[in-house]
Amino acid sequence: MSNEQQILNLIAQYTHYVDQAQFDKVGELFAEGKLLSPGQVMEGKEGVASQLKKNLQVYADGTLRTAHLTTNTVLHIDEEKNEATAASYLTILQDDSERGFPLQAIAVGRYNDTFVRKNGKWQFSIRELNITLAGDFSHHANADAVNLEDLENNGK
Repeated sequence: MSNEQQILNLIAQYTHYVDQAQFDKVGELFAEGKLLSPGQVMEGKEGVASQLKKNLQVYADGTLRTAHLTTNTVLHIDEEKNEATAASYLTILQDDSERGFPLQAIAVGRYNDTFVRKNGKWQFSIRELNITLAGDFSHHANADAVNLEDLENNGK
């Protein structure tokens, strides 16, 4: 598998794991890395997994009832240094129709990623989330764990 495809797979795995509330698997992607979101720094496997469990609402079906869509990814790979960067757009869709929250976009933003290759395998070093347009997070984030003002002001 090419370096480009390995990195794109990491980016996709993250979204699948988050949407399915598989926070331990998300944590594994950051075993030696950091996840930066508005107002928060999560580091390492346990730090990432525990903070996501605290921050996000998991529904009875075991998911977040979201679709994290990552698009328009631009990669730069420096094979000699075993480093890479990616910039991607993010759109988060959510549906909680049972509680009167129909399918809608709740956020638009960007991921700025840094990767390192160790022992021939690419991994996240840093993922930074920047929200540029914030919608209604009330069915996604736990209000006591996430400062909604941080989310709404992040991209401004």
